[in-house]
Amino acid sequence: MHAVPLALRHVVLFALLVPIGALGGQQPAKAAATPAARPAATPAVAYVKVVGADYAFQSLDAAPAGIVAFNLINNGNDLHAMSLFELPNNHTLREFIDQYHTQGMIPSWMVGLGQTATIAPKAETFLTVRLKPGRYILACLLPARDGRMHTEKGMVKMITVK
Repeated sequence: MHAVPLALRHVVLFALLVPIGALGGQQPAKAAATPAARPAATPAVAYVKVVGADYAFQSLDAAPAGIVAFNLINNGNDLHAMSLFELPNNHTLREFIDQYHTQGMIPSWMVGLGQTATIAPKAETFLTVRLKPGRYILACLLPARDGRMHTEKGMVKMITVK
C-alpha cells in the first residue's frame, strides 16, 4: 500500500467537508423548508366551431361552462362577424331580434361579451371568453349588400352553456 502524505489527506478531507460555494464567499444552498409549489393547472379550453354562411350560423346548440374558444369560419360570399351576448332568463331570442330590428340597437337588457373581427369569405377568426351556465346569442350585426341586417336574414343563433 502506498502511504498518503498527511498534508494531502487534510486537503482531501477539507474538500469533502466544505461546500464548493463556501470558499467563494457564497452561502451553500439551503434545502427548501416547504414542499415545492406545484404550478396551477391550466384550465381546459372548449373549442366551438361556428360556420357562417349567407345568412346563418351553423354550430352546436350547447357548449360547456368555462373558457370557450369560438372559431368563426366564413363559408359565405359576404363579410361576416360574430357578436356574443348573454340572454337574461326573463327574455327570449325573439324579443332580442324584434327590439334590435325595430330600434336599430342592442336592447339595454342584453350583456355583450365580445365580437370577432369582421372577416372576408373563406377566412376565419376566434373569440375566446369565459362563460357561466346560461343562454347566449350569436349574432352577425353587419348589414347585407341589400341593406338588410344579417340578423334579419337569419344570422342569429341561441346556444345553451351547461
